[in-house]
Amino acid sequence: MAMRHLKILLAAAAALLPGLAQAQFNFAPGTYQAANGAKGSASLKLALAEGGQPTRMVGIKNDDERTFRSAQVVAFTTDGHRFVQIKDFRFRLGTDAGFKDPALLEVLETGAVELFYYYYLVDMGPSITAHVKLPVLRKAGTTTFFAYSPGRTPGLDPKLAPNGFVASLFPADPVLQKQFAAKAVTRAQLAAVVRAYNQGVRLSH
Repeated sequence: MAMRHLKILLAAAAALLPGLAQAQFNFAPGTYQAANGAKGSASLKLALAEGGQPTRMVGIKNDDERTFRSAQVVAFTTDGHRFVQIKDFRFRLGTDAGFKDPALLEVLETGAVELFYYYYLVDMGPSITAHVKLPVLRKAGTTTFFAYSPGRTPGLDPKLAPNGFVASLFPADPVLQKQFAAKAVTRAQLAAVVRAYNQGVRLSH
C-alpha cells in the first residue's frame, strides 16, 4: 500500500482508541431507529467523518449495504454499544469539524449526570491519523455538554474543556467537585465515578 494511503492509528494515552479493533467500528448485529420512525435490525457499524463524508451509521441487511447520515438516525445499537443522535453538538472536532449534521454519541451512563463518548479523527501529519474518543457529560434534561480532558486530547483546545464546568455537574458531592477541578479523576475512572454519583454514593474525604 502506498505511503500516502497508509493510516497509522496512534495509541497514546487513554484518549486514543487501540486501532479499529473496537467493536463499534466493525459490522456486528444491531438494531436501529430511523428519523422517519422506522425500526429494524441489521449488521451495523459507526463510520467516522472522513473523505468528505460526515460521521454516519452503515448497515448491511440481506447483503445490501447502506449508509445513513446522522440526521437520518435517532439511535442505534451494535454489539452492546448504543449511539444517539445529538443536535447542535458544539464539540465538532478533527475531520468532523466542518459538518453541520447532528452528532452520533455513544451512551455510557445515564441518570442525573449523563456520560457519552464522542469519537472523531484528527490528521496529525502526512499519513498519520489519530482516532480519538472524548468523554462529554451533561446534566440530564439539558442540552449543554462539557468535555472532560484531564490530559492532552488531540484536536481539542483545552479552553473548550475547563474542568470547573464538569465539577459543576456534581453539586451534591463537594469532595468529588474538588477532584474534578484538580483533574484527579482519570478517564479510566470516569464512568465508575459518574455511575456511583448517580446511585447516591458520596465521598467523605
